[in-house]
Order: sequence, then C-alpha cells, then structure tokens
Amino acid sequence: MPSNSGTQELSLWLPTSYQDLNDLPPENIVYQPNLGGSKVVRTAPGVVIKYRGDLAEEANCLDFAHKHLSVRVPRVLHHPGDALRSALWDPRIEKLPDVWYICMEEIPGVQLKEVIDTFTPLQLEDVASQIKSLLTEMRSIAAPHIGSVSGGPFRNNYFFPYAIKPQHAWTKISDLIDHFHQLLMTFGTEEYARELLASFPQDCPIYFSHGDLVPRNILVEGSTITGIVDWSMAGFYPEFWEYCRMHDESEQSKGWTQVLNMIFPGPRHDIQIASLHRLMGTLLYNL
Repeated sequence: MPSNSGTQELSLWLPTSYQDLNDLPPENIVYQPNLGGSKVVRTAPGVVIKYRGDLAEEANCLDFAHKHLSVRVPRVLHHPGDALRSALWDPRIEKLPDVWYICMEEIPGVQLKEVIDTFTPLQLEDVASQIKSLLTEMRSIAAPHIGSVSGGPFRNNYFFPYAIKPQHAWTKISDLIDHFHQLLMTFGTEEYARELLASFPQDCPIYFSHGDLVPRNILVEGSTITGIVDWSMAGFYPEFWEYCRMHDESEQSKGWTQVLNMIFPGPRHDIQIASLHRLMGTLLYNL
C-alpha cells in the first residue's frame, strides 16, 4: 500500500480540504479537466497533488507500477485514508472518499500529444520502440485474475455506477463479458447486447495494463519518454483492452497513428476498437 506516513512527508505541505487546493494560484495548476475529473496542482518544486474523486485505486496502481516497472512512474509521497479499504466510496452517504487526494512526485517532460505531430520518422520510431518495450515488460507480470492490482474487483471509472460495480475479481474473460451483457440488458435488447460484445475474444491472455496509454499520459523530453502518468484505470485486463484504448478514435493524431502502426504491425482490429468505444459511450450515456 502506498505509504501515508513517514519522516519524508513531515516537510510536505498537505491540504485539509478541497478549498485549500482550490485557493492555490492559477500558475500552480498542472492539469485541469474541461469537465469533471481530477485536477492536478503543484504544491512545491517537484511535488504535485491530484484531487477530486476517489483516488484509492490510483494510489494502489501507482505503487504497483512503481515496484514492477522500469519506466518512471510518479512516486506516492502521501495520501489520506486507507487505499486498500474493501468498501467502495459511496457518494450517496459519504461526503469525501477515504483517499481524496494523492501527493506525489512530479515527473519532468511535456505531454506527448503536444509534440508528437512535429516528430521526424526517426523520433516516432524511437517513441514506438520505448512503448513496445514497456508493453513487453507489463505483459511479463503475472496476471492472477481480471480486476484490481489489490486482488479484488475493478474500482475505477470504467466500471460504474456505484450500485452495480463488480463485486469480485473475475477468473475468465467470459465473466467480464457477462458483466457488460447484464449492464446492457438493463436498457437494451438481447440482440443489441450480443452484437456489441461479439467482437471481443474470450481466449486471449490477461495482462497488467495501464488502461489509458495514450499520448496525453506519456511524458517526453525530445523523443525520450520520461514517465507515464495517470494510472487511475490500471489493472489486469484482457489483451484487447489496452490495444483498443490505445487506438480509440478520440486519441488519434497523425503521429500517434504512425507510432501505433509500428507497435502493432498488421491489420488493425477495427471492429474491436469501435466496439469498446461504443460500449463505454453507451454505458456512460444510459447508466
């Protein structure tokens, strides 16, 4: 579990409320979403705080990735509460989640999305090679189930709303597909549910995955990757999940498409990509 106490943290400035963080000057803002989502602010040189929402799962995933991967991942310096608490945050009855912020080190670099379309073919090849090595390393980690790195069910925003979040980890991909089938049946027809889920293979490997490995979460200096951020969606997923998220239409650009073609040579799995995009959009709209 990421530490929430220790001598190193005694010198850290830590908030007592959301208002403390909201009152920081605009120049301290590192990332501000356009609508909802978590915000990131700089509180000291090399130190940032991410807040808004239940961040317990991200704290667990950051700690797991930091321990198992050679790529640089933000090191958690402090967080309130128990990140391994079995009970999920229920906003209907709890004002704040247990882990309502994460204080962590800031990784230098700019978002890959800001520069990738200016890269030369050699720079794109360099980026592709580094991401390919990262994926190989992640796939070497034993995946005991489909679910959280903590051993339980997924606790991220891909699996919502609160009332029907998974209650346990799954041992088979068919269990994951059945979960989505049940959700789709709450507002759709059997024919629609079967058609939308039919393209997902049920016999592929399960890997440790970032869950949102796209240019906005990859930091670079030149074409060198300095770190991977935003591990809020990470966990153990079927192989197709990371692939489809990396190819999601909302994340594409000329440079990123070229990088993906180098990482994944051969025909694109367009039906799978479109199906996962539709599935997430449909659930978000209807639930």
